Amino acid sequence: MPVFLFRHMSLFRSVFISVWLISSASLALADDNVIDKIKSVYIYNFLSFIQWPEPKVPMTEYQLCMIADQEIIQKLKSVVVGELMNGLPIIVTLLSDNNLITGCHLLYIQGNREVSSVLLREAFQSGTLLIGDAKSLNSKGLGMVGFETRGRKVRVAVNLTRLKEAGFKVSSKLLRVVRIVR
Repeated sequence: MPVFLFRHMSLFRSVFISVWLISSASLALADDNVIDKIKSVYIYNFLSFIQWPEPKVPMTEYQLCMIADQEIIQKLKSVVVGELMNGLPIIVTLLSDNNLITGCHLLYIQGNREVSSVLLREAFQSGTLLIGDAKSLNSKGLGMVGFETRGRKVRVAVNLTRLKEAGFKVSSKLLRVVRIVR
């Protein structure tokens, strides 16, 4: 094989592999964006299909607390912007270790984020809906709603026992489309 042709094939192969790697990374990133958007819409819709226990203090807003990446926080903010729940504005807040769970109506914990058992128990006892990725949150025994992701599909698992213990009531419409865990 002439050296000239060999160089061009080698260059072509390198360019092809580079383009393939870049496009694969882009598709993976696009999948993450789609999954984050789906989860954001689910989180918003949980507000309509789950009834919270009676609040101990008067509410002025629905506070959705997140222990998550900025990408999904921004997606959820774009979903709830301008929306009201029972006439109250919906606020999305990044929760760090220093923040108190007080005032959070919903706590979403993304992926395998480390969260103290104390914070989870406090959230459970204060009437905060605990949502996360099914494996990590349910392994701690306090998970109420878990996302199960396979490829580009997101399914929802609901732990009815935990929800009832915390005083939540779940719409039968939601129960028809989720996997029930006890």
